[in-house]
Amino acid sequence: MRKRQHKKRSRRILSDLVLQRMSILYDMALERARSGDYEQASRLGSLIKELSLRTRVRMPKRLKRGLCKNCNLPLIPGVTSRVRLRSQGGFSYRVLTCLRCGWMHRYPYNKR
Repeated sequence: MRKRQHKKRSRRILSDLVLQRMSILYDMALERARSGDYEQASRLGSLIKELSLRTRVRMPKRLKRGLCKNCNLPLIPGVTSRVRLRSQGGFSYRVLTCLRCGWMHRYPYNKR
């Protein structure tokens, strides 16, 4: 019983440390992308994904939607991405286009 509790606690601590590291790497990637160093920003983005896969910790939605799924560049509206709002019937979605590789991301949103 004690071993199981210890395992859960250590897993929780590991998860918390990984999330902190992801946040730090994401902030660094944003700084690099704003300064124009897209290669380094993309490398930091791939490190975030690799860290998530290796430790089996889910990336927060803020980070997951903030990275291009194709080139791992942080998506900054107006700098590295273009944002358009589209609607078809009752369905509305936001289209983010990466300006580096052209990959399109579609996310639903409420008009309210």
